[in-house]
Amino acid sequence: MDYDGRFIMQKMVDWSLLNDGMTIPVSACALLKAWDESILTHGVSKDIKVLINGELYDAKLKNQNFEQSNWAGHKDVIQIRYGRQSALAVKLRAVFKKSYDYLFAQKQLLGKSKRQILLPDDIHGYIRLYLTTSSDVLCMECCANADYQQLADTLNAVPEEVYEASDDDKFFMADKTASVVQKELLVKYRKIDRSIIRMLKDFYNYRDEISGEKIGDQYGDSVVEAHHIDYFTRSQNNDSTNIIIISPNYHRIIHKNNPHFNRKKFQFEFQNGEVLRLKLYDHLKV
Repeated sequence: MDYDGRFIMQKMVDWSLLNDGMTIPVSACALLKAWDESILTHGVSKDIKVLINGELYDAKLKNQNFEQSNWAGHKDVIQIRYGRQSALAVKLRAVFKKSYDYLFAQKQLLGKSKRQILLPDDIHGYIRLYLTTSSDVLCMECCANADYQQLADTLNAVPEEVYEASDDDKFFMADKTASVVQKELLVKYRKIDRSIIRMLKDFYNYRDEISGEKIGDQYGDSVVEAHHIDYFTRSQNNDSTNIIIISPNYHRIIHKNNPHFNRKKFQFEFQNGEVLRLKLYDHLKV
């Protein structure tokens, strides 16, 4: 078994990740299905291993069995499950101890409330998931707060529109004041960013999520761009649920006006009362 290098997803640390498991974004499910066809069947569950720093941990890969009469047309939801007492959950809580301690304390205060708990900026963490050449092993890279904070410091001087518009690494390498570590970090993140963007563009067949149309398709090509809902230069959030695929015109309008994005209604809300609602948003539902 060798490390494959094909990126599946990035996920910010939350209570579920540290105790139960995680959901694979629908935009990344095609990668898993190509990697292992057995996961195509609704309700199928298989034992897998998760590789972290050379050590293997037990988990399950499961295609949730939605009742088709109630969930007609619902896309596959594939999850990695492991349970609170598993060695994998114990490992993740140890790696992200500051995050876990904060989440646990907040859970105690909130009692039975299901309100989402957001981690403070100084204790953020995230995992990245990759395929391996074995259909039974996934590789997980853990990035604790030190990595997150270093990235935040590096991005302080990078405008969001410049970050999103950079299609290669030349912009980052041109900054003579940046350290080698800073440059390597930004280059790595742009590569991850581009992997997620490619998956989302393929998932929506290069359609603009606001209009539902292929912009420029009549001229032989489709032109769409990726937008981070919570600006990446502020949030360092490269989860697929923080990225949408939109036309260049809508992209410019959003950056110029900075509207609020209502995640319950899947729409941008402008100060003058206007709204831009997404027609395509399957990847934001999970």
